Amino acid sequence: MGFPIQRKGWLRLAAAVGLLCAAAPSLAAQGGTIRGTVVESGNRQPLAGATVAGGGRSTVTNAAGEFTLSEVSAGRVQVRATRLGYQAGEASVSVSAGETVRADLALAPATLGLDAIVVTGTPGATARRTVGNAITQLDVEEVTAVTNVTNVAEILQARTPGVQIVPNAGTPGAAPDIRIRGASSFLGNQPVVYVDGIRYDIGSLGNFSPGGAGLTPNGNFQTTSGLSFLNPEDIESIEVIKGPAASTLYGAEAASGVIQIITKRGGRGQQRPQWGFKFEAGRSDLALDLPINYTTCDSVKQADAAGWPGCVGVPRNTVLTDRPMLRDPDALRDGNLNRVTMSVRGGGDRYSYYVAGDLNNEDGVLYNSYSRSNSVRANFGLNPSSELDFQVNTSYIQGRLRLPVGDESGNGLLLSAVRGRPGRVATNADPLRSGWAGLAPYQANEYNNLTNTDRLTLGITANYRPWEWFRNRLTVGVDFASNLAQIISEPGSTDSPSGLTAQRAPRNHFYTLDYAGSVVNDLTDAVESTTSFGVNVVNKQYETLFASGVGLGAPDVTLIGSAQTRDASNAFTQQKSLGLFAQQQFGFRNRLYLTGALRMDNNSAFGAEIHRLLYPKAALSWVLSDEPGLAPVFERIHASSFKFRTAWGQAGRAPDPYSATQTFTINTVALGTGSTVTTGSALRTSSYGNPDLKPERGSELEIGFDAAFLDDRVGIDFTHYNKRMVDVIVAQAIPGSSGFASSRFYNLGETLNTGIELGLNATPVDLRNFRWESRLNLSTNRNELVSFGDTAKKFENVFSSYASNIDAAQRHAPGYPLAGFWGRFPELDANGNVKFNAAGNAVVLEADPRYIGPALPTREIGFSNSVTLFRYLRLYGLLDYKGGNYVFNFKEFGRCNSNLNCAVVNDATVGDTAKLLARTNRSQYVERADFIKLRDLSLTYTVPGSLLSRTHTGMRDVSVTLAGHNLALWTDYSGIDPEVNTAANRLFARTDAYSMPMNRRVSVAVNLSF
Repeated sequence: MGFPIQRKGWLRLAAAVGLLCAAAPSLAAQGGTIRGTVVESGNRQPLAGATVAGGGRSTVTNAAGEFTLSEVSAGRVQVRATRLGYQAGEASVSVSAGETVRADLALAPATLGLDAIVVTGTPGATARRTVGNAITQLDVEEVTAVTNVTNVAEILQARTPGVQIVPNAGTPGAAPDIRIRGASSFLGNQPVVYVDGIRYDIGSLGNFSPGGAGLTPNGNFQTTSGLSFLNPEDIESIEVIKGPAASTLYGAEAASGVIQIITKRGGRGQQRPQWGFKFEAGRSDLALDLPINYTTCDSVKQADAAGWPGCVGVPRNTVLTDRPMLRDPDALRDGNLNRVTMSVRGGGDRYSYYVAGDLNNEDGVLYNSYSRSNSVRANFGLNPSSELDFQVNTSYIQGRLRLPVGDESGNGLLLSAVRGRPGRVATNADPLRSGWAGLAPYQANEYNNLTNTDRLTLGITANYRPWEWFRNRLTVGVDFASNLAQIISEPGSTDSPSGLTAQRAPRNHFYTLDYAGSVVNDLTDAVESTTSFGVNVVNKQYETLFASGVGLGAPDVTLIGSAQTRDASNAFTQQKSLGLFAQQQFGFRNRLYLTGALRMDNNSAFGAEIHRLLYPKAALSWVLSDEPGLAPVFERIHASSFKFRTAWGQAGRAPDPYSATQTFTINTVALGTGSTVTTGSALRTSSYGNPDLKPERGSELEIGFDAAFLDDRVGIDFTHYNKRMVDVIVAQAIPGSSGFASSRFYNLGETLNTGIELGLNATPVDLRNFRWESRLNLSTNRNELVSFGDTAKKFENVFSSYASNIDAAQRHAPGYPLAGFWGRFPELDANGNVKFNAAGNAVVLEADPRYIGPALPTREIGFSNSVTLFRYLRLYGLLDYKGGNYVFNFKEFGRCNSNLNCAVVNDATVGDTAKLLARTNRSQYVERADFIKLRDLSLTYTVPGSLLSRTHTGMRDVSVTLAGHNLALWTDYSGIDPEVNTAANRLFARTDAYSMPMNRRVSVAVNLSF
């Protein structure tokens, strides 16, 4: 079931809540007022979103950098301003009752930010200088200010070293693969995601596979993700911790890393409401080159006028060409993009609020492809006393997604286009299908695969500090998604000729309860002790109802109950986890920190014999630049800050529900003998189970440093990691003597990931009228399957590239990367020529396959630059490089092998041997997938404040951004796009079959603030 809401209703709700919050009376006593402005120190540009605190009050600067602290107690007050990416600024002012004083602050960019507050992987809000592991903080407000992004994956892409985003397809709503520091498990490698401390489900929306053929498509297709509909404009920052060394406190589900999304909030203090509006409009198109189809009009085709009418009347061996996708007006379109966001934030002396709503409409380049969403967010803070505060975060999302038939489907439009044969008679003598191998656009566009989602996320966090030395934080919340997937195919349709109607209704609940307490004690003047403890509970529930009907009497009759044949089922899964942790940290003179922690876990998915597991952690953080004896050394190398850090820790990956439990199902059986045979139900084992099954255990050691040079104008963060996963869950066949014919899970395997991560921030030029900022992210990953845990097992095929077990297969093999590519190539004689069989009609291939390369990138670079001219004109660009991996270009193999319409087999200058290999040898289509993409390019103009003041409209900020996404591609890959993956529904497969490539998007956005 969903939550009905009118489109205009949420706008009224947002406005009403904002006005109510702004009109609420102050709860404080009479005092003075502090007003001021926060700007950048170099170009003097106003800084929006900076937190300003002083005299027990706090607030957030508006778009003009202005702030007001009201009802401040009389006396000397220290005002402090902070913002992510900047050094803190302070000013001291004298406040008198009933009077107003000014405190203007200028913040210098901070490439390191040791005093920045982090909340992920720690028992509470903690200064970054105390943390011994790598943590990436991404200022999302800054990202959305300089370019136009549509989802969380676009925010993370090429901006977070060690986080690998693999988009899979350019279809709106198609889920990306997200991996942090490589793949470690055979069962799954997605990170855990939290939104404001609440566990967030990023799994599939429950959509039907967009493969045509009714409900039973055979092949590989795109999936969806609950992360797709989060509004980037609501996000303030994202924190990423990347492995067991940092994620120990998250226990048995965090070995693949943790992503924490922190949404925007208001600020305390009497102030005017800050209104924000963003209007964006743009278009997407398929800018990458599609392959050309070829036909050679030889004597055989010319003799078959009925089958090859296009070859009649042309000279022999004429080569015909065609690209039906580009010439048919019903095939492709320019997809429209329209987004509207409205927000209001503010607060009073004892409360704060942020309320926002958005409308998002994104069309794909195919006519039956789109993504629609509406969302409302309301975040409220309440401070009844100096010891207690509450934060309530709520979000409601309503989404509608339509997926086109495609990928590996025989009814897919891209498959039909690139495998068409010019000059051949149209299928079924339909002139609209001329040049198409399968369906024409008017047929493919009828495919109707819809997924609706209604999602409510609610979280409450309470911070209680009864004494200065005792801090408590309690977070409770729920993420509830109610989805409805639907397929309707009218009678006579190509998808299901007899007519089909089907619905799937998944309802997923994620409940979170998290408590952390910390006791802070100064043992001596030099030593501080922080003892932390806590409990974490996550309860995940999945419930699905399904019903379908085949055989519809008329196009307008789509009720399942009216169908000739009906089917229905339901499923329920629940998984609970409980974790207890304790952590001890000692700090020495605010520069050396030693941390030790231990978490105890239990999980309902563990085997019956596994009652608890322990995960330890140890970390060291040492700010060497603060050591008096080392100060001369760092002065000589112009290092303003230098922190050495190292961390070791363990975390797990719990088995899937029912992996450890013996389960049963019901079968229909024949009862009785002779003439008295009847049917009945009988119980049988569904899965054998393993009571000793436990979670996979990841152990990681990372060593690195964070440093700032040249007065914080250059910052470097470097990490080397070594992550080893043991007790990897492996499926083993059950001996036939047991009476069962299936497999059983065991903790047997071992994997290893090593690599480096480098982040380089620099501000080479910082003048009043010219500012240049640069960011380089570099990461490497070496992945290896150390062992299956079974010496008799030499390899396991995970994806055999379309009916071949040894020719261009992906397989797990000890000593090599997980799911690496293997293949057989032609044998060569002593002269280097290809060997043929005795009959001379087939190439002799190597007896054993050999390793070709990894399926996932082994190195990535993100390089961004931002140039601001005359304070009001900003140019931003982001380059994204991925390399070291391979992809199977099945699309081109199919063209050469089955359709004979590729360039090689129709090129008269290519020899017969090369043509034969092009038609028969898959291995040569496993190609390097290195590429560079111009991921983002934008130009932003900000209207000067002096001009806005003359309008007398109350506008504080107006900016216009022209932005492009996926504007250019440089690669040696012979396919359309090396990023695509048709087999997104498989864990490790990397195959370019017929997925839609990434779209080019150009849009204009107008930002208004009042």
